[in-house]
Amino acid sequence: MKRILITLVVVFSTTLIFSQTVKPSGRIILTKGQKITVQSNISLEASLTGMDLTSTSATENALEVKQSDDKYSTVSNTITKLKVDMNMMGQATSYDSEKKEVPGTDIEKAFAEKLNKPVNIIIDNTGTPEAEKQKEKKDEAGDAAPVDGMLNMFADNSDAAVVSGAFELIPQDKKIGDSWTDSTISKEIKTVRTYTLSSITGSEALIQLAAVTNAVNKIELQGMEIEFKSETKTTGEIITDILTGLVKKKTTQANITGSFQLMGQEMPMSAKANSTNIYK
Repeated sequence: MKRILITLVVVFSTTLIFSQTVKPSGRIILTKGQKITVQSNISLEASLTGMDLTSTSATENALEVKQSDDKYSTVSNTITKLKVDMNMMGQATSYDSEKKEVPGTDIEKAFAEKLNKPVNIIIDNTGTPEAEKQKEKKDEAGDAAPVDGMLNMFADNSDAAVVSGAFELIPQDKKIGDSWTDSTISKEIKTVRTYTLSSITGSEALIQLAAVTNAVNKIELQGMEIEFKSETKTTGEIITDILTGLVKKKTTQANITGSFQLMGQEMPMSAKANSTNIYK
């Protein structure tokens, strides 16, 4: 039981970084060979079945434009660094991809397996992943590994979401003070976002974000099926380049409430997470 909860802590500490969006009208500007480094940091305070935990994580992703034309671009995403430090019931646990140690636990092995493996994502000229073009690759890959399911329990943390998260366009008819909305709906997750254009300084725009995500997800962990139900309310700020559509910085604060069913029992969970993503 304790081992399962520790695994869930790791999941908590590495999710909520990215959330795939439906991009408004406009066009992003990319060139073949262009590289973008994404540095993400999360701090977390959570309670699982009455047990308190804290966690911090740092992730670095390398994006590279493989090809680009007027309609589509292919951008690769590679996880290059991952560091997690957490404390649960006075017990400290950590993982650091930069330490050249052989992974010992199952979760360490799962994370190590995902490092330094580029995945190509096709996006349109608004930065939105082309679902149909990705579908064939997904089908060829077969069932996702359990860790992939865990990482997507509360937000879309897929390769497509990482790439899409690097772009944010402002509708062409919007002025300071105006708002607009978009949504993402799948079988497991529904997210509704509201954006407000706060200010423009030179070529940089500041956007205020408010989002609500409702998720119901089932995963299998150590031979047991676990069902999660959660509601995540997120607020944040996005700084984006209005000329290229490239995000420069994104900060969010998320409040999560919900429950999970384990061994026939429904257990409460709650968490607060602060994240900062910097794009260079």
